[in-house]
Amino acid sequence: MSVFLIGVALIVILSMLAVHLLGFGEIAAAVDKNPERLRDFTFPVWHSQSVREHGFLVFLSQDGFAARTAYANHPTVYLWFMDALNHFQHRFPMLTMRLTSAWLAMLAMALATGYVVYRCLDDLSVTKLIVLGLGFCYIATLPTYWIAVGKFNVDNGFIFLMPALIMLSYFTWKNSAKGGGFWFWATVTTLVMPIAGVLFAIGLSVQFLGRDFRLGTRTWAAPVLLAALSTVLYLEPVLVLKLLGFNSMNSSWVFRAGLDGDTRGFSNALNSVLFPQVRRPFHLVVIPVALVVVQWLAMRGVVQSAVSNGKSVFVINLFAVYALTLLFWPQAVSIHPYLYDAILIGPVAVWVMVNFAGLVVSERTFPLWCFALGLLIMFNLTTVAQATHSPPYPQWNLTGDRDG
Repeated sequence: MSVFLIGVALIVILSMLAVHLLGFGEIAAAVDKNPERLRDFTFPVWHSQSVREHGFLVFLSQDGFAARTAYANHPTVYLWFMDALNHFQHRFPMLTMRLTSAWLAMLAMALATGYVVYRCLDDLSVTKLIVLGLGFCYIATLPTYWIAVGKFNVDNGFIFLMPALIMLSYFTWKNSAKGGGFWFWATVTTLVMPIAGVLFAIGLSVQFLGRDFRLGTRTWAAPVLLAALSTVLYLEPVLVLKLLGFNSMNSSWVFRAGLDGDTRGFSNALNSVLFPQVRRPFHLVVIPVALVVVQWLAMRGVVQSAVSNGKSVFVINLFAVYALTLLFWPQAVSIHPYLYDAILIGPVAVWVMVNFAGLVVSERTFPLWCFALGLLIMFNLTTVAQATHSPPYPQWNLTGDRDG
């Protein structure tokens, strides 16, 4: 296991270096010249005022603290982590929060995926390992990830949610939502993003209802306790905001759901995924999904796919948070695809790797998979390079124009 994960880490680090040199570093440097709400507005207040004054809240503008307006949608522990990266940046100015958070999150996601893939491996043949290596290179160069973290929010908690969600989904599958592994990763998920803990608990409850409503108390304890813990952590910054007398800058639940009737940023849930308000090229979503379909076709009659051979619980839980977010708050998904794509494309990428773990790589199919993955890796790298050197490609911007 350890040797396998070290190999995964080396492949991912080299892939990230290629992405950085081909454009991500340039994108990040250019965007970091603009004011940023954590680095420039929030943490200076934290470091100059007492906790009783700022309450570990986020301030969206230079005068936010003075105007008594604050944002309370990030959990405090996650903000402490980001502040640690901010201190690291002060010590090593070249290693900005944007760079270190992007690298750490991608490496964590790859290692979490590697852990699950190793547990699902049917064999350790050289050809299988080569295909897996190319697969990890593919997911480590995904342009949806690098363009999003390069051009948009530094405080993108979804990129750190993804590795925790991978491990939580795995232990939910293997340990039936019980045991130390499940609760450790459930706690990490909740600390990174409490609302994700609530949504995961809802998804788990629906699955339990589908099995048997009369399941034992110990079984129902998992979603109930997870939802309770998540709710407490979600409400903590909201209550602090109220107690300290700040006005909230959080968007309303009605707005996030699209129930305000405004069509400027949202028309329907399908468009939220495929043609969001902040334009993201359609093919950047379709290509990873198409790879899963090709894998399924390749495994027909040879070996069952991840959804049909007992791994369906893992795959369903991977997508649960995104699916329920789309159900409850489709307008938020439409306005912020650069955030939510992490928990849409991320699960697809993990699914791809789990499928490769169970795939029979023969003498006939090995060259085909190598060529296909090589083609996809080159596509990823050229997309990042073009996003850097040929603006405004891809058409991922805040114009509000939408196709579809």
